[in-house]
Amino acid sequence: MELGIREKVLVLPVAVGVAIVMMSIFLIGDAAVIGNIFIIALFISVIPYFLYRYSKYAWLKGIERQFPNFIRDLADAKRSGMTLESSIKMAGKTNYGKLTPEIQTMSNKLSWGVPFLRVLDIFEKKVRGSTSIVEVLNIVKEVYKSGGNVVATLDSAAANMNMLREAEEERRSVTSQHVMVTYGIFLLFLGIVVVIIYIFIPMMTTVSVGGEYEAMDTFGSTFTNPCSEFALPFPCGLFSITCIMLEVDPYGVSCYYISLFFYVLIIQGLCSGLIAGQLGENSAIAGGKHSMIMVSVAVFVFILLSKMGVFPV
Repeated sequence: MELGIREKVLVLPVAVGVAIVMMSIFLIGDAAVIGNIFIIALFISVIPYFLYRYSKYAWLKGIERQFPNFIRDLADAKRSGMTLESSIKMAGKTNYGKLTPEIQTMSNKLSWGVPFLRVLDIFEKKVRGSTSIVEVLNIVKEVYKSGGNVVATLDSAAANMNMLREAEEERRSVTSQHVMVTYGIFLLFLGIVVVIIYIFIPMMTTVSVGGEYEAMDTFGSTFTNPCSEFALPFPCGLFSITCIMLEVDPYGVSCYYISLFFYVLIIQGLCSGLIAGQLGENSAIAGGKHSMIMVSVAVFVFILLSKMGVFPV
């Protein structure tokens, strides 16, 4: 079965990522290097699909920006006595940015004898992710079938879409500072985690008691590694792999806390990025780019600190 573009973007990068990990397992014996390669393979598997989804989102936003101009031009052409079919054909010669190829496609379909309503249905399927465009198209189809005042309807639809666009741009300008605050909170949390790992964990004196590792601070309180008592596959197995990747003793007390902070940062970056996208662009998909930036920064900082030998082993 032939795969579509969406399926190819989803399946092929995952296959490449799995192949890279498998080759590293067979060709490289260093567990730390394999862990780093696994992170790279994970990015290879995820980034193409995100870029595909984000490109679709940006394409749809570009169409939304130009669609009111297109509707207004249709109203002007209809007011001059032209039919909607002829108006679309004439609009196909005008530059509407990302909307231009779609208008030309509609014009070609009308030239081939495809019914007007069928042309609108095909276009609606392409832009079904945009609620405003779909609503306008449904209104135009109803007015076309009922024989109502098409010009007044088109003028009203174009005016309403322009008002919505202006409101969206105003909201985006107001919420942009909140996006920056979200980045600031994440970087502040990252700094606090680095300080805790660099200063407070080395303050613990690691000792071996009964073959198990625990730690004691300067006040006599005992810090233990829960994974030494409850060796659960998750998260203890995941923590051990993470410590091997970061060149930290997987059986020491510091391993548990370093791994815990690492994955807390990953979760923080993912959630903060989605919130930033929802605040800034009213879309969680748009927040994916913020999530990727934050997660990449967290992973880069931890790997850099590991290579610098900052982590307590």
